[in-house]
Amino acid sequence: MDSRGLIILVLALVLGLPALAGPRPGDLVQVDFVFDNKVKRTKDLPSAALQSARKRMITGGRVSTNELRALADAGDGLAAFRYGKFLQTLVPPSAPGAAAHYFAIAAYTGRSFAVPPLAKLLVEEGSDYRPSLLTQSLNALTIQAISGNAEAATVLGRMYSNGVPFGRDLAQAQHYLALAGQSDPAAALALGIALLSDPADAALSHAGARSALGLAASSGNLSARVTAENLLRLIDTPSTLEQKAAP
Repeated sequence: MDSRGLIILVLALVLGLPALAGPRPGDLVQVDFVFDNKVKRTKDLPSAALQSARKRMITGGRVSTNELRALADAGDGLAAFRYGKFLQTLVPPSAPGAAAHYFAIAAYTGRSFAVPPLAKLLVEEGSDYRPSLLTQSLNALTIQAISGNAEAATVLGRMYSNGVPFGRDLAQAQHYLALAGQSDPAAALALGIALLSDPADAALSHAGARSALGLAASSGNLSARVTAENLLRLIDTPSTLEQKAAP
């Protein structure tokens, strides 16, 4: 296996992602950077019925699923998260993308705890989502990432590295993994791996990859540290083909 193949394999093993994923036409979507926190207080809701339902929801009272959905559709992030969780309990399951839609609303309105279930659905079934739902989900994750959510930044970086479901874009992957890498050794490792397959970074003797891997290698995360150290040694070891070509 050549060095490029080894790097791709390592990327797949470390990040738990398919090694051969690639972009498809229409995967990349345009992001509209708009913050939406229109329901911050109960009185922000447009009707007395919705205000009453929200008061019961936040105080532990009984709220019907129809009321929960109405609150979610009105822009209440907590209700959206709870309704998304409810949709995941249905047998047979709800239509693909239904739960993701509500988790995206929750994340888009500042609920960071909606990021993990949204990310899981996007990886598992996001390639089949309609473009408008992909845009909504990408917006939600992006807003979380640029607001300082390292987990959201890591998720976006890995998705762009893997190409699912937004298409493969190493520049975007590097951007988001760098954001996350400031506080996440695993993200720094992922950034280093992504840069190993970047021709521009290779032309600079992998200066970017070395920097990211050095950050991971100096962390207290044992797995990230050992993997980063091994990859740094790989960078500094000429390949078999290069050794044979040498005079």
